[in-house]
Amino acid sequence: MTRFAASGLLGPKYRAAALSMMVLVAIASYNHLSVTAALPAIGDDLGRVTLLPWVVTSELVAAAVAVLAVGPFIDGAGARRAFRITVVAALVTSAMCAVAPTMELLVVGRLLQGLAMGALIGVALTAIGLVFDDAVRPWAYALMSSVWGIMGIGSPAVAAALVSTLGWRAVFVANLPVGLIAAAVGWSRMPSVAQAVAEPLDRRGLLILSAFTFALLVATSNLAWYSAVLVAVGVALAALYVVHARSWQSPVVRMPHVTAVRFWPIHVVATLAVSGGTGASVYLPLYLKAARGSSVAFAAFAVVWPTLGWTTASWVSGKLQQHFRTQTVTLIGSGFMAVGAVAVATAVAGEAAIPLVLASAACVGWGIGTITTSGLALLQRRAAAAEMGRVSSAHQFLRSLGFAYGAAVAGLVLFWVVERRTGDAELVRSLLGDFGTSVDATVADALAAGYMWSLAVMAVLSVLTVPAALVLTRGHRPRDGAGRSTGPAEERQ
Repeated sequence: MTRFAASGLLGPKYRAAALSMMVLVAIASYNHLSVTAALPAIGDDLGRVTLLPWVVTSELVAAAVAVLAVGPFIDGAGARRAFRITVVAALVTSAMCAVAPTMELLVVGRLLQGLAMGALIGVALTAIGLVFDDAVRPWAYALMSSVWGIMGIGSPAVAAALVSTLGWRAVFVANLPVGLIAAAVGWSRMPSVAQAVAEPLDRRGLLILSAFTFALLVATSNLAWYSAVLVAVGVALAALYVVHARSWQSPVVRMPHVTAVRFWPIHVVATLAVSGGTGASVYLPLYLKAARGSSVAFAAFAVVWPTLGWTTASWVSGKLQQHFRTQTVTLIGSGFMAVGAVAVATAVAGEAAIPLVLASAACVGWGIGTITTSGLALLQRRAAAAEMGRVSSAHQFLRSLGFAYGAAVAGLVLFWVVERRTGDAELVRSLLGDFGTSVDATVADALAAGYMWSLAVMAVLSVLTVPAALVLTRGHRPRDGAGRSTGPAEERQ
């Protein structure tokens, strides 16, 4: 409580806004983290098991796209109006998922739910930039990370209890009371003043970026003949969007918000961090259960360690930013990220004791928490109020891609190695939905090797956060149209 008081988050100026954003993050994080526990029951009830991965993937892709759309809307209409629309959409789409009679309709419902939940995250992040002063903002991010961390620990357990007692539909029904609380708390407390002139939605640009996101996600999810084709399509779509953004009056993502020297290093280091960290941790429970013989409960609980590292580091990052430049704090986080990722890959390769594997995973979490918290604080410090929605949304979009592609690439490497060694990766894929499936020694060894190689790839991404963070430490100097420096480098940033 002392830390909250010292940061000012308990003062009347911030209390209502902090509570509103905590509830927003709670409902969005629960929705992201809880559904995995219900996948086996969903497959048993609705059939069409081949569509089961899309129950998760469609929501992730839609959330990433929605973040882009909501940014310009917040700038032109205000965070309060955006909040009201998105929280109602979250309630409606959660109810749709709860009553879906077929797997196809559930996937459609999850896609629509992802649009609502991604928009909620965009509203929460933008509101932090608009409501909280520079000195308090790191603590606000740490508070949001704490909520996410608590939900990361509790959501799977709550979902498992709901599935075992009331059925899988109760997992989605649980969103309804939380959403109603969010509506009651934040309905009149979000910033209501628009920061810029309202502009029409760039539907063409949004469509191009949606197709880009989908093409690369499919390409990185499975190594097949069409993967190279889809990568080429993704590159072509990215080039097409650049051309579109330069000719369109108000593109959904303005290229300077991504490529400007004050922004791009922040985007790069954060995206690398979440990609490497997600890829390193997403298959950790599978590895512990199938390759190391851990119990189901212990393996499922293993994801808590990187989550705890992330949450703890968010608070430490806020404290460090009171004494060091924000860029320096980001560099410290990249050091933890690199060391932790290399350590966990080495520990798995050497079949080290499980506590060492978990400690290394926690170190990776420390790196992610430090980098993302300090990066967001620096990003919004450099953004003007009139562009806060667009800048925050562009950053969250790139981070969302990092989450999705990190998990996809890690799975691609893991299953490719298993298939090369055993001739069939389907048994290992079935373990993702049913930990009760038995695994023989050959498959267990192949899975351990696959996980080790996926960790090696993730370690490369994690190590690359160090040079990206070093670019940040050089400081940003405002420049005029001719590229000449117009002021001193940032001192406290």
